[in-house]
Amino acid sequence: MRYYHLALISLLVVSACEKPPAKPTPPHEVVITQGILCDVPIYRDYVGNAVAKTSVQVMSQATGVMTGQYFVEGQEVKKGDLLLVIDPRPYEASLAKAEGALSQTYASLRYNQEKTSRYSQLVQEDFVSKLDYDQYVTNVMTDEAQIKQNQAEVETAKINLGYCYISSPVNGVTGKLTVKPGNLVTAAANTALTVVNQIQPILVDFSVPEDDLLLIQEQQRLGRLKMYVHPDPDHLRTYEGILTLIDNQINTSTGAILLEGTLPNEDKSLWPGHFVDVRLIVGETKNALLLPSEAIVVGQNGPYVYLVKDDDTIEMRSITVGEKYTDMTAVSSGITTSDRVVKEGQLNLYPEMKVVIKSGT
Repeated sequence: MRYYHLALISLLVVSACEKPPAKPTPPHEVVITQGILCDVPIYRDYVGNAVAKTSVQVMSQATGVMTGQYFVEGQEVKKGDLLLVIDPRPYEASLAKAEGALSQTYASLRYNQEKTSRYSQLVQEDFVSKLDYDQYVTNVMTDEAQIKQNQAEVETAKINLGYCYISSPVNGVTGKLTVKPGNLVTAAANTALTVVNQIQPILVDFSVPEDDLLLIQEQQRLGRLKMYVHPDPDHLRTYEGILTLIDNQINTSTGAILLEGTLPNEDKSLWPGHFVDVRLIVGETKNALLLPSEAIVVGQNGPYVYLVKDDDTIEMRSITVGEKYTDMTAVSSGITTSDRVVKEGQLNLYPEMKVVIKSGT
């Protein structure tokens, strides 16, 4: 009986040590895609910064106390809008004085003209000496000359009075006011009271290496070059413009040349001084093959893709890539539109591995 129990215990121990049969490894699932053919632009990427179309430093041409401010700092203004007023009273007095002098000279001219007219007959009859008559004529000519001088003084006084009312020279956005109302403004000091920046349209300046210059010039002769500007690093916003300037000289110290584009800036999101990414379109590739960027793997020997062959096994193939377009990349060699390319599930793939194409691909 004792031997029977020992045998039973041994049987149970052996049974407990036996491993259950291994479950079969589930097939590796992948999502596939195929390339598409379309015409795509050829581009170059640069870094630039936004610049005001026109930037005007508003200065006073009149000396006096600032008595009025008629704008809010940072406010949009139109050309001709009144911004500031310098005390106009001294200039109004100067204008009144000049107008009075002009009226006085007109009165003197009328008197001398009448006098000359009365004595013109008497001088022929020798009732008035020729010398006196010549003096009357000279007085008329002097008054006529004095009137021109007085008229110029009136115009000068009007101009100086106009300087007391400072208006916006362009459509734009005002900056900070550096001198507040109540302070004395001196014209000779050349102090910028504020700055008005025109931001519609707005300019974008960027430098390109001289190696790109010939290509850009060549394409510009064929027509206007488009450019796309991204003010955010993730390129969530895109603004379209055109290249409007190629500078006339290469910087010999940097080997770069300044280019400038013009953008409508309709929503006024671009601001002077804003650093932006610039994409300049310099040509077009016909029937380029595009592939989702996530399907491309980059290894030590360059980019490659995993292909699913007809027998559902994996092939690894090197490719040559070109420009990127959002979530697509141009492939210039290595695959065709009929190849089934793995888009998702590349991890742990190896050549000749058997895979299952995920339904709904």
